[in-house]
Amino acid sequence: MYISDITAMPPIGVPTTPTVTTLTAPKVVERAPGQPTFMDVFSQIFNEAVNTDAVKNADSVRMVLGDVDDLETIMLNKEKATLALELFVNVRNAVVDSYNEIIRMQI
Repeated sequence: MYISDITAMPPIGVPTTPTVTTLTAPKVVERAPGQPTFMDVFSQIFNEAVNTDAVKNADSVRMVLGDVDDLETIMLNKEKATLALELFVNVRNAVVDSYNEIIRMQI
């Protein structure tokens, strides 16, 4: 969308001819080779949340069975899983908010 400069506008009350603006395709930004895409990063965050949750669940089973010598590691794995899930949810919420903002834009 083209926005005219405020200094180029004629004074109020002077009849003007309407200008036609044309839409142009957005510029495609080339990414460097080896640079991850957003989908790669999002998938990595999701996989990390799933993996840390699986470790937390395995630790919980080991704790119930009494096969645990180190509670500190179990608590650390539990916190890692919680933080990974919170990170994933926050990224997802940011993506959904951005999508909704784009949808509400008027062209």
